[in-house]
Amino acid sequence: MARSEFGNALSDFAESALDAVRRVDAGLDAEVYCYRGRDRGVELRDGAVESIQESEEAGVGLRLFKGTRMAFSFSGGLEERALDGLVRSAREQLPHLVDDEYRGLPGAVAPAPAPGLEESLNDPSLFRRPLAESVPRLEEAHRAASGRPGIKKVLQVGYGETVSEVAIASTAGVRAFETGTSAGVGLYAMGEDGGEIQVGSASLSARKAADLDWDRVVSEAVFRTTSLLHAKKLPSKRRAVLFDPWVAGEILDLVGGPMVAEAVQRGRSLFKGKLGARVASPAVSLIDDPLLPGGVTSGRFDDEGVPTRNKMMIEDGVLRDYFYDSYTARRDARASNGCAGRSGFKGLPGPTSTNFFLKPGKISRDSLIRDTKDGILVFEIMGMHTADPVSGEMSVGVSGVAIENGEIVHGIRGAMLSTNLLDLLAGVDAVADDLTFYGATAAPTFRVSGLSVA
Repeated sequence: MARSEFGNALSDFAESALDAVRRVDAGLDAEVYCYRGRDRGVELRDGAVESIQESEEAGVGLRLFKGTRMAFSFSGGLEERALDGLVRSAREQLPHLVDDEYRGLPGAVAPAPAPGLEESLNDPSLFRRPLAESVPRLEEAHRAASGRPGIKKVLQVGYGETVSEVAIASTAGVRAFETGTSAGVGLYAMGEDGGEIQVGSASLSARKAADLDWDRVVSEAVFRTTSLLHAKKLPSKRRAVLFDPWVAGEILDLVGGPMVAEAVQRGRSLFKGKLGARVASPAVSLIDDPLLPGGVTSGRFDDEGVPTRNKMMIEDGVLRDYFYDSYTARRDARASNGCAGRSGFKGLPGPTSTNFFLKPGKISRDSLIRDTKDGILVFEIMGMHTADPVSGEMSVGVSGVAIENGEIVHGIRGAMLSTNLLDLLAGVDAVADDLTFYGATAAPTFRVSGLSVA
C-alpha cells in the first residue's frame, strides 16, 4: 500500500526498536510489531446527534528469541526512550521460559506483485473534513427508514471511519509496512403493527466511503425489522433452511475455527485428519483471499511479515488446506501460508482467516427463494458459541421468515435448529450470487436441504 510520511516514521521507529535490542543484547533475535491507528464516528439516536467521538491508539509489541525460547513484551505509545526498557522487560523473562523447538522467526520473502491492491485499500478523503458534515447523510437515512411502512421509529444510525498503519521488522530480515482505511454505516430500527414490536438492524463496511451502499443498509434494516412482525411458531419438521448473508458469515466463522492449524494440532477440530477428504457438498468452495482488492482485511503481508496469498480452503467440497502461521507450520514440517494475525500490538501472532468467503453461485437470491417450496430464511442465530468445534454438534435458536411455495409468508419465532456442522455443509444444495462481506468473512445466501427445525 502507499508508503506515506507517517508510514516512513513508523518503519523508522521499528528500526530504532531493533537498534535497542542490539544495544541491550546483540545475541538475541527479535521481531518488532508497530501499530498506529485512528478512528472516529458520529451517531444519531432518535434523529438527533447523540455523540461524536474520536480516538487514537499506538504501540509496539516485541518478541525476543534466545535459541528456542521466546519472550514477549509490549508498550503503549511510540516513544524511543522507552525502547531499552521494553527490551530488558522481555529479556528478563527468557530464563523462566521453556524451550520449544518450533519457536523462531520467519525469514524474509518478497511478496508477489498485486497490481491495484494498494490503491483499493486506502481512501485519502477520510479524516479530511469535519465529522459533523456526515450528519445530513445520516439524517437522510433516518428519514428514508422512518418513512417505510411498519417502521415505528429509527432508534439509531451511525457512521464511522478508521485509518491504521503497521510496520514489522525483524533480525531475520523481514521488513513490512502497510496502511489501510475503512468506513462503515449502520442502522437500527423498531417496527410496530397492532401493538406488536420488533427490532432489526443492518450495517456495511468498506475500505472507501464512496463504496458504502447507504440505501441497501436502509432497505435491509427495514426488511429485517418489518418481516418479523406477527411472527408465528412453526411445527417441528425437516425443511430447507436458507441463510441470509448477515448470518451466513457467522456459519463461516464457525467453519473457519476448526480449520486453524493450531486447533487441528491440539485435536480440537472436526477437520483433523481430513485433508484431501470430502467434508461438504460439491456446491461448497471456501476461499481465503488476503489479496482481494478492497477487502476490509486485505494486505500483502500477514502479521509476521510473511507474504500472503490466495488459498482454496475447501474446493468443491474437498478440504484442501488449514490456516498456518510460522509456528504451526513448523509443527507440520511445512511453510507458513501467510495466515498469522494479531489482536493488536498487545497480542502474539496466531493463525487465522482473512477475507474468508463462500464462492458465490449464479442464481439470484430471489430465484433461490422462488425455488424453495417449504423452508425458512434465517436472519439471526442465537447461541452459536455453544456449537462444539470437535464434534460439530450444534443446537441454536433462529429467527427469520417462513417460505411456502416460493414466497415469504410470515415471520417465525421460537425456532430451534439442530444439526451437525458437517451435515450442514454436506446438505448445501444451492448458493446464490449475493456475496456480501461483513468484516473478514462473507457469504452469499445459501440453502441447506432437510435440516431439523423445531
